[in-house]
Amino acid sequence: MISFLKRKIILSIKLIWCFFLTGNSLNAQFFNVPFTILDSATIKVTYTLNWKEDTNNLKQERSEKMILLAGEDKRMFMGKNFYELYIIGRKAESEGKLQSFFDRNEMQNYSTRFSYRILKNYPKGYYTYYDKVIPDYLQYSESFSVFKWELLNETDSIREYPVQKARCIYGGREWIAWYTSSIPINDGPYKFQGLPGLIVKIHDSKEHYTFELDEIERYEEYLYVEFEDRGWINTTRENFLKAERSLKLDIVNRAKEAGANTVSQQRAYRNMLKKNNPIELE
Repeated sequence: MISFLKRKIILSIKLIWCFFLTGNSLNAQFFNVPFTILDSATIKVTYTLNWKEDTNNLKQERSEKMILLAGEDKRMFMGKNFYELYIIGRKAESEGKLQSFFDRNEMQNYSTRFSYRILKNYPKGYYTYYDKVIPDYLQYSESFSVFKWELLNETDSIREYPVQKARCIYGGREWIAWYTSSIPINDGPYKFQGLPGLIVKIHDSKEHYTFELDEIERYEEYLYVEFEDRGWINTTRENFLKAERSLKLDIVNRAKEAGANTVSQQRAYRNMLKKNNPIELE
């Protein structure tokens, strides 16, 4: 049986994780924060992301499921585990069962490397990117026109879908996309959209990041495309990337301010050193 003290330590670690996600106040709402429903979706597209986050160890590849919720007008892209954690956590908090949720240690089943959300066509013709860069909640928007696609003549077949090749330059990387017009959703994983069909697979030229279609699910009941109100601070993409770089350089102090102990601070520092290959280089 886990001792009371050990349970307190485990709970403290979980709470620190939530502080990083939602803020440092003990009175903060972890999951059940105000939100606005922007659209409803009956289609969920799941992608597998394989990536190499450490340029000093390119043999090590990580993998995580990501989802695209496609509404009639707006779409939302985020980590599958992050999405499911919030659905379950919000329900637990609204029912007054958040403590029990922590005690059951369920959060370990929804581990994720990604806490960002991307709303597409919000506002119209733009995507909006949301994430927390400790200690701030930041958001920025960018026009879809930044994706200058070059449609190529090369064709192939991926997962039984006939696909055509396209390329673009974005974030300091050259991206190769394979899209299918047989699925009339002009969208894809991460920020990418604007091709005449769904992106089935996309990778950078070095294959450090690869998104590939896993499955397409249709639902009779709506899945909601939501905007969660956490008091986001408007910024630019350039300033957001600067804030991320600043966080990496100052991770120990940021972790300390969030309530992490010395061991956790040093672990955060070591982990951050390995995350030296971001999806956007510039």
